[in-house]
Amino acid sequence: MGQKEISMASWADLDEELRLWRATGEIPTFWWRDDDTEAPTADLERLIALAERFSAPLHLAVVPHAIDPGLAPRLGASPLVYALQHGISHKNHEPKGARASEVGVNRDIALQEADLTLGWQRMVAAGLPNLLPVFVPPWNRIAEKTLMVLPRLGYHAVSIFDRRPETPVGLPHFNGHIDPIRWKEGARFAGTEKTLEQAVRHLRQRRLGEAEKDEPTGFVTHHLQTDEPTWDFSAALLERLTFRDATRWIALPQVLKGAHLG
Repeated sequence: MGQKEISMASWADLDEELRLWRATGEIPTFWWRDDDTEAPTADLERLIALAERFSAPLHLAVVPHAIDPGLAPRLGASPLVYALQHGISHKNHEPKGARASEVGVNRDIALQEADLTLGWQRMVAAGLPNLLPVFVPPWNRIAEKTLMVLPRLGYHAVSIFDRRPETPVGLPHFNGHIDPIRWKEGARFAGTEKTLEQAVRHLRQRRLGEAEKDEPTGFVTHHLQTDEPTWDFSAALLERLTFRDATRWIALPQVLKGAHLG
């Protein structure tokens, strides 16, 4: 049994967890994913500016259905920004009462494969720079049958939320673990203590061997649904993790080559 999980955490708790990592002589890795990109917007500009301020690689999960022609040239001006495939059209195909998913258990796998292929073709046709064959399912939900076909379709990894499954299925996972938004009753900041608890929990699990130590802790944002308190927290977290030499932000190409298939 591991240590009892905490329900709230402070900046001091994060600092203490990072100190425990330093005591082992190791530096924990982090990566940053932002969902639902389709077009250049003022919010996207703000997001990229934040990433560039801290030299943090930014991975945009782009919805393939209707990519704005201006997106590729905008991303081309920011070499630390990468593009991942975020579903197909971000449309729920599960029946009423089931949890939302575009690639869930109830949709025919042949239809899913056709949509996945078309979605990737649109990503390529849009000319997105730094395009990575990584699939990010909308709502962070994907059926096991879909996971199993992703390698055959050419994907190299998948990204959902929470720590990696104990028994890997289909492809390596590079998941998100920190989400500063509370989604019920409208997107709004979840609060500093609740969000930091997510960070401290995954770092502790990695350090104690309760999660894979080599899985980077994932920070997930949604620039189109970010209120001012969430922007403020994101900047504070990036500053805390960047300037103390206690952590390392990574780009997925650094780890995809070494990732083993499940």
